[in-house]
Amino acid sequence: MPSQPIARLPTGPDDSVCQIWVVSDGTPGMRLQAVAMAESLLKVRPDWEYEQFTITPHRWIRALPRLAAAVPKIPLYDTAKDGMLDRRPHAGRYPHIMITCGRRMAGYALAMKRRARADGFDMQIVHLQDPRLPPHLFDAMIVPAHDHVRGSNVLVTTGSLNRLTLTGMQKAMMDLPTRWLSAARTNAVTVMLGGDNRRYAITPEMTGHMGEQLALLARSTRSKLMLIPSRRTPGGLIDSITAALPDGSVLTPAEDEPNVYPGVLGLGQAVIVTSDSVNMASEAAITGKPVLVIGWKPPAKDSPTGESGRIASFHKNMVAGGHTAIFDGSIPSGNFVRLDEMADMTTRLLTLLGR
Repeated sequence: MPSQPIARLPTGPDDSVCQIWVVSDGTPGMRLQAVAMAESLLKVRPDWEYEQFTITPHRWIRALPRLAAAVPKIPLYDTAKDGMLDRRPHAGRYPHIMITCGRRMAGYALAMKRRARADGFDMQIVHLQDPRLPPHLFDAMIVPAHDHVRGSNVLVTTGSLNRLTLTGMQKAMMDLPTRWLSAARTNAVTVMLGGDNRRYAITPEMTGHMGEQLALLARSTRSKLMLIPSRRTPGGLIDSITAALPDGSVLTPAEDEPNVYPGVLGLGQAVIVTSDSVNMASEAAITGKPVLVIGWKPPAKDSPTGESGRIASFHKNMVAGGHTAIFDGSIPSGNFVRLDEMADMTTRLLTLLGR
C-alpha cells in the first residue's frame, strides 16, 4: 500500500514545496514517459517543482534489484558508458516523489527509498512499467495493460505515457514551414517510422517490404506521404523507402529545418505507424484520426503486425479499443477513438499517493 508522509528532512531551498525528481538512465523512451508524468502532475499542482537526473545504475542493483531494498550500503552508480555524462542527484537530499521507468531503474529507486527512510524521510517512489518485482515495494506503479502485474497500488494504462496534447499539436502545426502546410491541402498521410530495437534490427528485406506497402498505398490513393523518422531509424532507410515510392508522392524533413514533429502528426488525414513502437502508436492515437499500424515483417499466424510477445498484445488491445487498426493498404473513413489518458492517470496517482 502507498506510504503516508511523515516528518520531512530538507530537500532543497524551500521544503514547503513538493519536490519531484525524474531519474532515468538516459534511454529516451523511458525518460520521456517519466517526464510526461512529472509535467502532468505539475499541471494539477503548479506550485510543485521537479528536476531531471541521468544516472548509470550500478550493475549489482540492475541484476539484483531486490537487494537494493535490503542492503544499506549497496552501490548506486556504475561508470557511464558510450560518452553519456551522468547528472547524479544531490547527495544527502531526497525529493518528496521520485519517478523512474523501466527495469534498469527499479533497483536504484528501491535503494534510494531505503536510504531516505534511514534518514527519517518518507520519499514516495512511482515506477513506470513492470519491474518484475512485487508492487508493495513501491508506493505506486503505472503499467501498460500488456504488462501482467496488478495490485492495489498499480495503475493500468492502455498505451504509454506521453507529453502530447491536441492543443500543443495544433500550435506546432501552425509553426510548420510552408511546404508542409501546402502538402496538407492534398491527400496527405503522416508516416511515422521506427527502426532498430531490442527485438530485431531492420534488414534490407524489411525495408523493401515496407517500401512496397507504402508504394501501393501512394499509387492507389494518390496520397502525399509525409515520412517522419525517429531516433531509432537507421541511416539510409528514408532514402531507400523514398526510392520505392512514386515520384512526387513523398515529403521528408530537411536537415536545416526545425523539428517538424509533432506538427506533422496533426497534419495528415491519417497516421501510419510502424509496428515496433508502443510510444509512437500511443502518441498518434491522441489525434483521434485513423491510426494504422504497419509491420516491418509479413503477418504471422496470430499477429497481423508480425510482432510477438508484449508488443503484439499491445497492438491487439489498441485495435480492440478502436484506437488503431492494422494497415491493409487503404485509408478508412471516419475517426477512431481518441486515447488520451494523462489527465485521468494524474488524478488517480495523486489520490493513490495521498496528495
